[in-house]
Amino acid sequence: MNGTGRNGTGRKLFATVTALLALSLVLGTFGPAQAKTTIKVAGISPVEYRSTQSLYRIAEKVKEQTDGRIEMRIFPMNQLGDYTQIFEEIRRGTIEMGLIFLPSQFDVTLELGSMPFLAENYSQIRQALSPGAFVCDTLDAALDKLGVKQLRIFGEGFIGLGSKKEPENPTDPKADKGLLVRVAPVAVYKYMAEDMGFRTTTIPYADTYSAIQTGVCDGWIGGSSQINYQVFGDVIKYYVAYNSLFDQTTMMINKKLWEELSEEDRKIISDAVDVEADLSFELCEQEDADYLAKMEERGIEVITFTDAEKAEMARYIRAQTWPKLKERLGDDLIDRLMEAYQ
Repeated sequence: MNGTGRNGTGRKLFATVTALLALSLVLGTFGPAQAKTTIKVAGISPVEYRSTQSLYRIAEKVKEQTDGRIEMRIFPMNQLGDYTQIFEEIRRGTIEMGLIFLPSQFDVTLELGSMPFLAENYSQIRQALSPGAFVCDTLDAALDKLGVKQLRIFGEGFIGLGSKKEPENPTDPKADKGLLVRVAPVAVYKYMAEDMGFRTTTIPYADTYSAIQTGVCDGWIGGSSQINYQVFGDVIKYYVAYNSLFDQTTMMINKKLWEELSEEDRKIISDAVDVEADLSFELCEQEDADYLAKMEERGIEVITFTDAEKAEMARYIRAQTWPKLKERLGDDLIDRLMEAYQ
């Protein structure tokens, strides 16, 4: 046999090896295609509401900055269940993410954000519910134990009193107000309202409008200026901006999924959420001012407080009401909260 066959075989082998080397260089340079991650995000508000719009903006930003690797599918208005069901599903990982109220069936510590007079104004409440503050960090730790990562707390608005009758001595925290008001069937609402000088009843929320209209009760504590204007505007004649409680929702994600994401992707999501969480406090403050003005235009008398009156009301409730909640939340938690506010 002459050398022609051997040389031909050699050339073919060389070409094959060269092709394999080239392929390995390509794969080494670009790596395998990264799998797409789809995240179901549950919301509780209507599509047009600002918190739902925040979710859409977060999803758009995350998709853009991850080049489509992470897609967030938004399900607003309790499409995936109410907030208690959503929370359970996020713990399991069957729903990956949500912006919801915190349920307390697994840990009463999660009621901490509902304590009365955590703040006297929007600047203070934003600080109290941001990372690094006692309330925010305590909620974060409690959620972590339940397999849920807290991303940020979103502001929804302060709560006041809507009533058909004018309250007596509304700015004096110790004075009897001469009103029977509806409160939610939760200890924090009942203790706070009674310490503020109101008599209370726990009429179902769905019956509250007709109860005020027919005189079964005189008013209610449990809604923002927006809710009082939009839902109760035809039946109330007074709105007292006590700002006693603050409605909030929490952006959360399944902890296992969060830890599986790359550091880069976690930062992309965190940054997008931070922008919207900060914006939520700005928007709810503006909304509050807008609806107080609308109520006045509608003929509803709006009663507000000076900074000194707010501070006195807060000091009084923290001293009177917070200790009563030790039975519910435990001595240690309330003691640490009171220490943080000294």
